[in-house]
Amino acid sequence: MMMAAEDLLLQAPEERILFADDWRKELAGVLPTLPAGTLAVFTGRHWLDAGGVWADFAAVAAATGRKVVRFNDIEAEPCTDTVERMVEFLSSVSASAVIAVGGGSVMDAAKAALLVRESGMPLGELFGVDRYSTEHPEAKPARVLCIPTTSGTGSEATPYSNIVDRKLGVKKLISEHLIVPETAIVSPSLAAAMPKALTLATGCDALAHSIEGFLNTGADGNEPRANAWALESIRLIRGALPAAVADGSCREARAAMARAATLGGMVIRFKSTGLPHLCSFSWFGRLAHGIAVAMLLPASWRYYLGNPAVAERTMQLAPIFPGRNPEEVITSFRDFLDRLGVPKALRECPGITPELLEATAASAGENRMKLELAPRPVPVAESRGILSAILKQAYEGTLQSW
Repeated sequence: MMMAAEDLLLQAPEERILFADDWRKELAGVLPTLPAGTLAVFTGRHWLDAGGVWADFAAVAAATGRKVVRFNDIEAEPCTDTVERMVEFLSSVSASAVIAVGGGSVMDAAKAALLVRESGMPLGELFGVDRYSTEHPEAKPARVLCIPTTSGTGSEATPYSNIVDRKLGVKKLISEHLIVPETAIVSPSLAAAMPKALTLATGCDALAHSIEGFLNTGADGNEPRANAWALESIRLIRGALPAAVADGSCREARAAMARAATLGGMVIRFKSTGLPHLCSFSWFGRLAHGIAVAMLLPASWRYYLGNPAVAERTMQLAPIFPGRNPEEVITSFRDFLDRLGVPKALRECPGITPELLEATAASAGENRMKLELAPRPVPVAESRGILSAILKQAYEGTLQSW
């Protein structure tokens, strides 16, 4: 029997997800439970003020007797320098707890800054997998309260923080199970002001998360419930994203997308994303991340079909993306992107060049873990050739069999 999305959200391990249209009421209930002292609130630069959200937040804090101080100088694709300034801010105000109100960039940066403060380790030593918890297995650091204002990254439910190293020109990842937010207040009303382009990009990101996780049959044992989360997320997005893009004020569509994005975050906490995320990881500033991973998914998916388990799993998506065989399911998925207005070929996207794609394929071998965890693992020695072929198909907008 299929469970409702609200019930599935309650299954998030070691996290409390509060789903409600009135985020203010939920916030009023949560603030008194946070440690006594000054609450540090991280936000983006402008939107919360223009939409009146910050004024409402401050009013709720005042009504509950909590002192809040705000840091709002967080850019899209936050960099290491920004995180370091956030750490200094936490020390300067002697923050007792941290709240992140914003999209994935704000939540990722807040998780990284709090981890630096709690661990006492330099930021540079935290990039990688469980760097802190491996050295301190008994540690129980404070965790962020997240209030997402977009429906896509799922950062409110993940152990990940993506931070840009501008000196090297790359994006780096902290994967630390101790930074999964303690509580998330998910309110579709906060995403209602997203413009059409952002709604599309974040929605595509959420869809890619859930499809990639669902196809990752090798990770099924990590969390038995994750496939149900993924299926419900995919189903919701298939039905709601077109409506959310067409009419951002549609409450039903926004609610469905908010649920789906958080479910997608829950999925990738246990089932890794694959080649689309690997290839587009450092394309920041060139193409919206969600659009990039969606465009890379069909060609990557065709490669995955070389794993019989993935071909079988693909057919479980036929009720959502109709097809008589796995190849037709993938074509149906690409048709869905077409109807949303996602470009068919990377060559249509300014900033995506053959030279960039070749450099991307050449550097893939540096991320052995991502290659090995793909739904169809990629041998490191063959990674350049395989990814070059996938990227060429995505660039030309074609699909080929392997």
